[in-house]
Parts: sequence; C-alpha cells; structure tokens
Amino acid sequence: MSSNLKLTAHKVVVFDIYGTLIDWETGIYNSLKSLFPKDTPRETVLEKYAAIELDLQMKDPSVAYSKILDLAWLRLSGQVDTSIGTAAVTEAGEGIGASSSAVTQEDTVSSTPPASDAERFGASVPTWQPFEDTVQAIHRLKEHFALVVLSNVDNKSFDGTHELLKSKSNEAHKSKYPTITPDSPFSLILTAQQINAYKPDSRALETALQQISCAPHSLLPHPSPPWAVEPDEVLVVANSLQHDIEPANLHNINNFPPREEYYWRQS
Repeated sequence: MSSNLKLTAHKVVVFDIYGTLIDWETGIYNSLKSLFPKDTPRETVLEKYAAIELDLQMKDPSVAYSKILDLAWLRLSGQVDTSIGTAAVTEAGEGIGASSSAVTQEDTVSSTPPASDAERFGASVPTWQPFEDTVQAIHRLKEHFALVVLSNVDNKSFDGTHELLKSKSNEAHKSKYPTITPDSPFSLILTAQQINAYKPDSRALETALQQISCAPHSLLPHPSPPWAVEPDEVLVVANSLQHDIEPANLHNINNFPPREEYYWRQS
C-alpha cells in the first residue's frame, strides 16, 4: 500500500485470519515440533509444513482445511501416502463449482473426538489464539469499516475461531455496517469451503470482490443490505505474500501486511 494512501479512503477491509489475526505459526509449530529433531529451527518446521499444506490445497481445493492438516501431519511423520485422489470434502450443496461426486462434510469432519495425533492436529484450529492486539483492534475498526473474512479454512474450524474474535467486553462497539452478530466484528465471512478454492487461487479474491459488489453470487453469503463497493475502496490486510499480497496486487487492490515480524512467510 502506498505510504500516502489514507486508510479512510476505504470502505471494506478484507482480512486474512490465520497468521494475520490468529497466531497460526505458534499453533502449527506447537503441534508439529515433536515430529522434528529438537534443534530444528521454528522457521524450518513452518516452511516444511507450509509447502505441504499448499501442495495439498492446490491438488484438491474441495478438501476441508481440517483434513488438509490431518494429511499434512501424516506426510510429515512419514506414516502413509497422503495422495488425496478423489476424496473431495465439501458440505452437501456448499461451495461454488463443488463436485457432485464429493463426499459430504460429515464423512470427514466428524463431531466425534479425534482418535489419532493427525486427527487431533486437524481439529486444533479453534484452539489457535488471537494475537494480543487482535480483538480490541478489529472491534475498533468495525466502527469505521466493513470487515470481511477471506480465509483458507473450513466452516466448522472457523466457527471456533470466530468465537475467539467476538467481543467479550460489556461495552458494545458500534458498527458502521451490519455485522453477522452484534458481538462479531465481521460483516461477511467467506471460507475456502464456501468458495471451493484455496488462496492464492484467483477465484478466492475475485469471489470476495463480487460478494461486496452490487451483484453478489446468490449461492454464497453476502452482506445485507448489499453494498456497491468499488475495488479502490477495498483494502486487503494480510501477512502472506503468496496467498494474499500478490493476488491483491494482480487485481490492483490496495494491501497492507500488518505484522512485519511474520512477513518472512511466502506461503
């Protein structure tokens, strides 16, 4: 984002969640460090995981993020072949462009307690904590902007994260735009499961831009009442160069990486 570009020139802020608002790195590292020698640098663990995650996501974008984590654990531990094959994972009828041969979400994202280390890792997303400054900051921002989630996650996992990001204060923050619930900071939530695409696939950002335009896709969540927001009124706030910043640049969308100490991550 240009240094002379005013934040107030925007109406909508599109947030990545994991690595930007949620401490993705600590959540991943704490779960995976036991698979590596004790002297393995934290960044090495994260880089190896991120490469596997991206590979799995690009092979089949209909696989739920919780299952991606499960498969990544198995690959890192060397236990099994983690080829995805035809095991597409979507909720029945959810997502644009979802395969009719996909198994249902209930087949792979179970409500029963996870039985293995891989499954426990897959179910761990809702336990990943917000950065210390996150909750207060986003609730202050919602007083001035519509906040939109665009995240590489499945619906069930994000439900847990959403609870962590809701206001816990008795002091209600006024919202300039309607939010999903009064205690939520977000006006619109778009997950990879709903879109049937993982970032950096261009469909993710394109779908978000469509949903905040005057002609949202009828099969996906959209704000009520619909907005008519121009692209130059949108700001992408994210820390992943590959997933978010580069796609935003390709679409000429203003963008800003808020956490320089985490900006090493290219995926």
